[in-house]
Formats: sequence, C-alpha cells, structure tokens
Amino acid sequence: MPRRPLRSLLCIALVAVVCLPLAGQAQTKTLVVTGFGGRFAEVAKKALIDPYEAKYGVKVETVTGITGEWVAKLMAAGVDNPPFDVVMGDEGGFPIPRERGFFEPRNPGAAPNIRNLYDKALLGDSSMALFWSRIGLAYRTDMAKKKPQSWKDFWDQEYAGQRGTYVIGNTLGISFLFTTAKLYGSGPFDVDAGIAAIKRAQPKLADFTGAMLKLLEQKEVAVAVLHDAATFDLQRRGVPVDWVAPAEGTPVLEEVIQVTKGSKQKDLAWKYVDMFLSPEVQLAFANELYRSPTNRTVKLPADVAKKVLSGPADLDKLVVYDWGVVAKQRSAWTEKWNKEMR
Repeated sequence: MPRRPLRSLLCIALVAVVCLPLAGQAQTKTLVVTGFGGRFAEVAKKALIDPYEAKYGVKVETVTGITGEWVAKLMAAGVDNPPFDVVMGDEGGFPIPRERGFFEPRNPGAAPNIRNLYDKALLGDSSMALFWSRIGLAYRTDMAKKKPQSWKDFWDQEYAGQRGTYVIGNTLGISFLFTTAKLYGSGPFDVDAGIAAIKRAQPKLADFTGAMLKLLEQKEVAVAVLHDAATFDLQRRGVPVDWVAPAEGTPVLEEVIQVTKGSKQKDLAWKYVDMFLSPEVQLAFANELYRSPTNRTVKLPADVAKKVLSGPADLDKLVVYDWGVVAKQRSAWTEKWNKEMR
C-alpha cells in the first residue's frame, strides 16, 4: 500500500476536525414558533420548550410579539414560504389567514392530544384553542365600596372617574363593545351602541393588558374590563384586586395554535402542538398563569379550579364570537372609533 506524504495526512486530519462541528450543526433542526413574552415566555420555556428540545433534539426559535405583527408577516410571506412553522396567538387575528389557506388541516394522528380537547376548542378545520381567559370586571378591593356583579355596575356613579377599559383596536375592546351593545338593546356587533355606552362611562383607556394592569396597580382605576388570568396573576403579586364574571355573561379570549401549511417541519410542528396541548403543559399554565385549559383531561388543584374554567358547566356560560365577522369589520370600526373618541 503506497504511503501518503505526512503533509497530506495532516491536511486530511485538519479537514476532518474542522468539518466535525459543521456536520453536527447540520443535524440540528430549528422549529420557528410564535409566542408571547414576559411571564408567558417564562412558563413556556420551563414547561414546554426545554422538555421539547430535550425529547426531539430540536432547537426552538420563539418569535415574541403580538398577534397582529405575526399575521402581517405571515400574509406578506405567502402560503408556501411562511416565516413560522407554528403560529399561536389571539384568535381575533386568525380568521382571514385561516380562510385563505395559510394553515394545515387539523391532524389528530400527528397530535393525539387534539382528541382530548373540548368541542369549543376546535376552530375551523385547522386551529385549536390552547387556553381560554374570561373577560369580566376586575376591581380593587380597597377602593370599591361594593363588589360589582353585573356589566351594568361598570356605569355605577360610585366609579365615576375610576373606570378603565380597552380601545376598539384590541381584541378585548371589541369584546367589550359586543357586551355593551347587547346590554343596551342593540345587535351583537352594533358599534354605535358600544361607542355610545363607552362615552357615557368616560373610562380611562388602555391599549393592552399590561397597561390596564398598571392602572389598577397604581390605583388610577377602581374597576376595569380585564380577563381573569391577568387579574389573578396581579392578585398573587400582592395587589388587592379581585375579579367577577358579570351576570349577563363573559366573553372569552381564546389563545389558539395552528401549523402553517408551508412549514418544512410539519412532523416536528405537530409534535410541538401535541406537547402544548398535553395535560402536563396545560396544568403548568393553569397553575402559574391561571389560563383555563382546553384539554378536558387536566386535573386542577382545588384552589386553581376556583379561578379558571373547570368543566362543561362553566363553558356553557361563555360568549364566543364569530371572529370572521369581526375581522371583516375591524377597519371600519377602528376608523369610527378614532373619529368619535380621539
């Protein structure tokens, strides 16, 4: 056997050493998903992302932000070249991309935990609600002279100058318009009735949940339109607040998830969805953030069950919207809101 020159052998060895890390990198797949920041991200990393990466040998890249931003990027990229493999966010932003075929049909075979979801958690033919939060009235127990029981209590003279709600551009704001319009005898999506009702209340306005929490924490409002999960998380941090489900009904905020049709990692994407819907991950979000689980097999501790949706009887009281109708009206409603209220 002919001998190779020493210099040639050294070159071969050097190339092999240099290429080893590159080969390892090529074997590591990346799954791109969307997700909220703050406490949501903290719980997701511990309960979902770290276990998922360890189990499947995949790197999860989370793009944080808000639903409107993700939907805009998704639709700009087109169905075949999505910037994300899995998209989660507030349901209010997803009817149009769902209608236009941006999402893969639901696949219980690839994500078996889909079979354990409540029927109300199945949206269209592609999407699933991860969690529910009820929209009701949060109030400061050290400022309110009486506990509110009804949406009508929001207009009680006791709260004059101390009310807070969301603007129409926010999912919760549209929910509130729905509720107030219904209270005042108009159709469910009568924006005129909703705006008139808000004008009578003259509340402090907030663009998102964090801003409303700050108003409550700083005692700038005594009662506010807010979802249960955020209120109870604030309560756990020592702020004297509580939350009530108004007698007329509670609109629901749905955090949903779906796999993009153009994803090149569909198998891994469905595995991610399946883990997100698992009893273990759903329980972690209920315990840590008071998100109501959509998986009907989750066993909740008694203290948590009192603060979240915990069965079919609770689900019957929810007001669920046709967000497809809302999506088509949102621009016109926002324009009217800006004209009337700004």
